[in-house]
Amino acid sequence: MIISAAKDTWQIIFSGVGGQGLVLAGNLLGRAAVEYEGKNAVMTSAYGVETRGTFTKSDVIISKEEIYYPEVERPDIIIALDSIAYQRYQAIGEDETLLVYDSNIASLSGKEGQVGFPISQIASEVGNPAVANVVSLGILIGLCSVVSEASASEAIRSEFQARPRLIETNLRALMEGLRVARETHMNYVHPKE
Repeated sequence: MIISAAKDTWQIIFSGVGGQGLVLAGNLLGRAAVEYEGKNAVMTSAYGVETRGTFTKSDVIISKEEIYYPEVERPDIIIALDSIAYQRYQAIGEDETLLVYDSNIASLSGKEGQVGFPISQIASEVGNPAVANVVSLGILIGLCSVVSEASASEAIRSEFQARPRLIETNLRALMEGLRVARETHMNYVHPKE
């Protein structure tokens, strides 16, 4: 599923539960856009007071133009890494929003405007279940080219420069996400264009 890279503004939601690294995924995406592509980006996040297990999300807006409001109002893509997030957003993913979900979540079936990928399985195969957030970032980039693969890779290197061992694992997670997204051979043209 490839969304036109010519889009000027992207509104993206990473959603799931606390502890899945959704804020980090949003930060990596924003850093790739701002530091390596000269775009504007904002990120807001919402999460429960508990550290893990409650609904969490990161709203990321990337634009070639000025961004005047920091929260996503009309998402282009929502990534749901947990059934809580999927249940919250499943009704949205029809005409204007693509809902990407972890197909390893039990009893979910993709509807029109939704596509599942084995995100947590891929993260485990990479060697660390905690990198599902970066796998989903790779899938996002593979589907819509919101930032380039090179920019995302540089953002990962910069983020983990003090912990070099994590660079390689996260780069593998990014590449596996890109690979699985590109292997779908789907062509999604965003209806807002």
